[in-house]
Order: sequence, then C-alpha cells, then structure tokens
Amino acid sequence: MKPNHSTLALALSSCLLTACGSTSDDSKTEKPKDAAAEPAATPPSEPAPQPNPGYEGHLLTALGDLAAGGPVKAAETKPYGCSVKYADAGAEPTAKIGEPAPAFSLPNLEGEQVSLADFAGKTVVLEWFNPDCPFVKYAHSEGPLASLGNEQQQAGVVWLAINSGAAGKQGAGVERNKQAKAEWNLAHPILIDEDGAVGHSYGAKTTPHMFVINPEGKLVFAGGLDNAPLGRVD
Repeated sequence: MKPNHSTLALALSSCLLTACGSTSDDSKTEKPKDAAAEPAATPPSEPAPQPNPGYEGHLLTALGDLAAGGPVKAAETKPYGCSVKYADAGAEPTAKIGEPAPAFSLPNLEGEQVSLADFAGKTVVLEWFNPDCPFVKYAHSEGPLASLGNEQQQAGVVWLAINSGAAGKQGAGVERNKQAKAEWNLAHPILIDEDGAVGHSYGAKTTPHMFVINPEGKLVFAGGLDNAPLGRVD
C-alpha cells in the first residue's frame, strides 16, 4: 500500500505543534522560587563574667555586718599596699578594736578643718591614701574603690581619705591630691596628715589601709580592703 501523503502531512503538523516542540515563550516559563533566606548567623555571646574564685571583700563585708545590725565578724584582716610615707617612726598606735577611735582634726584640700567628732552617730570609713601608690591607683581606677566610696556615701556612710605622707614624699602635697580627686571623681574629702600623727595613732601601715568606726564611735574594723592586691587573690 502506498503511503497517504495527506495523512503524513497532518501528523507532522500535529507533532510540531505539540510533542515535537514547544511554541511557548521562554519569558513566560515559570522560574523556580528562591529558597527561603537563611537566618543571619547570631554571633556568639560574650561569656558571663565569672566571680574571682576565693575573693573576699573584707571592707564591704564589715560594712554589711554593721548595716545588718550585727557585730563585724572579721574585725582585723591583713593590710597590703605601699608603706605609708611617714616623716618619722612616730609614736605607738593607740587605736584598738572595740574601743573608742582616736579623735582627730585635719585640713582637707581646701584648708578647712574636718574632725572625726563632726560625724558622731554615723558609720565612718578611713582610707589611708597615696595617689601615686600602684595599689591605690589600681583600686581607684579599675578595682573596688573605683565606685565603692561614692556608693557608700550615698548610702549614708562617711568616707574620709587620709594622706599621711610627709612633704616631698611619694603622693604627698595638696596639689597632687587635688589632681587625683578630680581624676578619680572622688566625692569624699581627702585629709592631709603631713606630720603623720593621725596615721601613727591608728597604726596605719599601708596604702590603702582601711578602718571602720561604728555609730557609737568605736573602731570595729582594721585591715585590708580585700584579699586581692592588684586584683589577684592572695
């Protein structure tokens, strides 16, 4: 049988329009949807600061004991720091834990007299001070005293820094102490004990050396700020 040319032509035409090829416009071809955007990676958070193992804040603990109405449990702790730059060996200390604190009156940086008796009925902190001692610099710039004095004053505690350095010694003199007071934003007075009489009466050995007097006027704490000279637990 001879092939029917008309039938072949029709089949070929049908193939061209359907299975043999597409006549659709590429621009109309649906493109695959973009994959869902990946969430932005969250940077790892900084680890929470860990407490200094073995750290003991002796002064702060003593103040807490007083505020709670109880006795100071650790009344004497080991002081550390630079030796106080006294003019001479001086007299023997008279201050004793549990007894009335030695009275004194000293000039502040403006030359005004400040007396311990002015603060009767209040808790008083005495901080032996030398702005050029490395231990004092650390404590006031990045250590516990960077804010502690101002915070305690706001809580009603009287804070007095005392510089018993003799004239010409490290950290002594009104002008140097004015600079330090401004640099460290100290709200409390700095008292000048140039002849060292007050320092000797309390037995202040180092800077910083801390003393606490309770509202009854008795000495209830004497010792180190904490157990971490320069931030390292001793």
